[in-house]
Amino acid sequence: MSTNSTNVTNVEITKRHFGPYLSNLPLKLITPLVENLPGLASLLFWNSGLGALRKKRFKADLTNTPIPLPKELFGIEEPKEIVGLEIFNEKDELKANHSGFLSSFDFRKAYLSKKLTPLQVCETLIGKIDSSFKCNPQLNGFCKYKRNDIIAQATASTARYEQNKSLGLLDGVPVAIKDQVDIQGYETRSGTKFLNVGKPAEKDAISVQKLRDQGAIILGKTCMHEIGFDITNNNPHVLTPRNPYNINYYCGGSSGGSAGVIASGLCPITIGCDGGGSIRIPSSFCGIYGLKTTHGRISESGAFTSPSSVGVVGPMTSTADDLALTYYVIAGKDVKDKKTLHQPTPTLYGLYSTNDLSDLKIGIFSAWNNQVADPAITTAIKTFIDKFKLRGAEIIEIDIPGLEEVRLGHVTTIGTEHYLYRKDYKSHLFTCPNRVTLAVTKNFTASDYIQAQQVRTIAMHDLSETFSHVNLILTPATAITAPKIYPKALKYGEINTIVTSDSMRFAQLANFTGIPAVSVPAGYDSNNLPIGLQFMAKWYDEELLLRVAKVSEEILGSNRKIPEEFWFGDLL
Repeated sequence: MSTNSTNVTNVEITKRHFGPYLSNLPLKLITPLVENLPGLASLLFWNSGLGALRKKRFKADLTNTPIPLPKELFGIEEPKEIVGLEIFNEKDELKANHSGFLSSFDFRKAYLSKKLTPLQVCETLIGKIDSSFKCNPQLNGFCKYKRNDIIAQATASTARYEQNKSLGLLDGVPVAIKDQVDIQGYETRSGTKFLNVGKPAEKDAISVQKLRDQGAIILGKTCMHEIGFDITNNNPHVLTPRNPYNINYYCGGSSGGSAGVIASGLCPITIGCDGGGSIRIPSSFCGIYGLKTTHGRISESGAFTSPSSVGVVGPMTSTADDLALTYYVIAGKDVKDKKTLHQPTPTLYGLYSTNDLSDLKIGIFSAWNNQVADPAITTAIKTFIDKFKLRGAEIIEIDIPGLEEVRLGHVTTIGTEHYLYRKDYKSHLFTCPNRVTLAVTKNFTASDYIQAQQVRTIAMHDLSETFSHVNLILTPATAITAPKIYPKALKYGEINTIVTSDSMRFAQLANFTGIPAVSVPAGYDSNNLPIGLQFMAKWYDEELLLRVAKVSEEILGSNRKIPEEFWFGDLL
């Protein structure tokens, strides 16, 4: 790690992966060949560079789960001050987001003032969700919702308000859940057509239960990329969500439905999962806020992220305040998920300390940040850097060594873990792209996995050194804005390695090393598609990310746009 360097040298930046584009009939025809023709999957494995780590040797122990232990070595301490939900008792103007998006606080204000009841809102909302499926083409944010269940929850919430017995800040607020997280009474299919069919969850995931404890109204399941294993959310077996800013473009994935329902105004909060950018990529493409939490910060009990050592549960929201609120509600220790037991106490300390940023040192790796496909992204990050400097933040040029090895280590890890978990299912049940991917990742060996965990050890220690010099690392959230949907790709799915590579470029470091990261809206490209930026922080420093998310919201201000045509957010 070096700082204050104006010329970044001797650093291997992440490679842009080029490969054949496949969709429609060619994809359908090649899929069984890759699965069954001897040597073909192996050829694709090597041609895609997936075996590159085998050419290297590393002197490091193995880190199978990116938990920073021992804490002293990584500088992990209890926060200076524990601040909880009481911070939201601050003046209303602090929670203003200067956009047309509704926040949970808007809903609560309407209920407390008796302007509307949760029942009235949810009756309207059900009609809006129905209408989202009558668009041509339909938006496809939800894959399952139950009208009677929503009405029952809303009726109970309305009664609580009438009796002045509100459960919490989220009472009566509509919330949606990715189809990777258990909701009692719903099948958790993880974007497939076969998992858990006829086997609805017997209880809520811990994260969902914590939301219910605050009175949230659980709307149902949002669409996702099949088994969460790519970034477009093209899902020919279920539904493909479309971007409300332009329905001819993807929402991103794998939490694409979760991002889409927020961007279209159907709810202010959703829960997503992130194993390789799956919260941050769709958040960026859809112009919302998304937090990939520290590994082990939020319980994965009842979530289908396991056995992945790179996946986490996290909030996706319309505003920075809701991001902080939802994070605090669902974070914390859980004896059912032992990864969570190592964490310091969650706090929202400093959330509204947005004017004076003189205590912040923000690391910029310019050579990496410049690897974007759209100059509008470069313009956005430069604008934000200038705005942060005006508020007193210090910008420091840094090097991040070994990013290409991190990319390979992440792909090896998530590919191996996904294959081992899915290999017992008959391949024909999956979409064609996943069948090809699973056939190719079968070529990873135990030695590959061991080397990847050695890379993880090195990367975590390198980041620990980096965070001894800076508080934050700022990058683009993605190297592109939302990719275009090709109608022919909807029947069988598609393999587009360039789009996947460009979308994941800045995401993998946080997943592989376990650090938290947040995607924030930062503007729009020439097609009026959203641009997202990413801040990364030291393990368990979510409160700092939430603070800079709030700063970012203030910077974008009234320049933030709602979708012009596909907007359903006039609920209050």
